[in-house]
Amino acid sequence: MSEKIKLGIIGIGNMGSAHAKNIIAGKCPDFDLVAVADIKPQRLEWAKKELRSDINCFDDAEKMLDSGLINACMVCVPHYSHPKYAIACMKRGIHVMVEKPAGVYTKQVREMNDEAKKHPEVVYGMMFNQRTNCIYRKMRELVQSGKYGNIRRTNWIITDWYRPQCYYDSGDWRATWSGEGAAYC
Repeated sequence: MSEKIKLGIIGIGNMGSAHAKNIIAGKCPDFDLVAVADIKPQRLEWAKKELRSDINCFDDAEKMLDSGLINACMVCVPHYSHPKYAIACMKRGIHVMVEKPAGVYTKQVREMNDEAKKHPEVVYGMMFNQRTNCIYRKMRELVQSGKYGNIRRTNWIITDWYRPQCYYDSGDWRATWSGEGAAYC
């Protein structure tokens, strides 16, 4: 049996904690969650209480990345910081999976992608939660087939997703220009 991937998670809010719980539950048998980082003390307290006692908790992501404990990292922080932490992982030779979106500014996303090209030894990926939905797979198939010619632009409005107030209350950065890069009404 090959050695498990030693994983760290930056940001253990909604998505980070969900990933942590799935890994701890054995749903990702190739991973061993060894460290988490979050700037919010209450999230670190949650991790100490709810996750295994041997998981290292850091109040600074860079300290976790420099600890030597991990060889892969999931970036689960507010959108503006996705490129920053992905680049920090790559520069250290740490494999990285970034939650969606890639970032808020095109320039930062390009910088992140350019950094990835400098580190071909690092596995770098993005988490897109709808990628296996049959509707999106069919849409990709149609675009790839060329059946409708060279598609230059699309607009897809999802009307059946409802975000209750508790979703917005789950993070003080949600639905803000400073947190998500968007202001929802």
